[in-house]
Amino acid sequence: MERNRKKKRYRINWIRMGIFILAVFLIVMVAMSVKSVVTLHQEQVRLKAENAKLTKEKAKLQEEFKNVNDRNYIEEQARLQLRLIRPGEILYILDEDGDGKDDRAKSRTSSY
Repeated sequence: MERNRKKKRYRINWIRMGIFILAVFLIVMVAMSVKSVVTLHQEQVRLKAENAKLTKEKAKLQEEFKNVNDRNYIEEQARLQLRLIRPGEILYILDEDGDGKDDRAKSRTSSY
């Protein structure tokens, strides 16, 4: 009778060990799934923010595109970006660094 009880105990231990291993496996699988969901949610939030930023930039570029054929806009951009001047105008270029080393303004007069 004692041997019979020992065998049952031994079987019960194997069954418990199997259940424990199965439970650990399931917990690990659930944890990996939760981590995956959290990572995807973070990526979704990042992509939505990037999408909003790009939408604003697209609207700005579309507005600028409307002005491309406007003569006043072209003249303004030529003055700002290319520093072009009309005949008889004087262009003053100030020190943008603000370090104060050279406070004299550079000028260029059109000779057209």
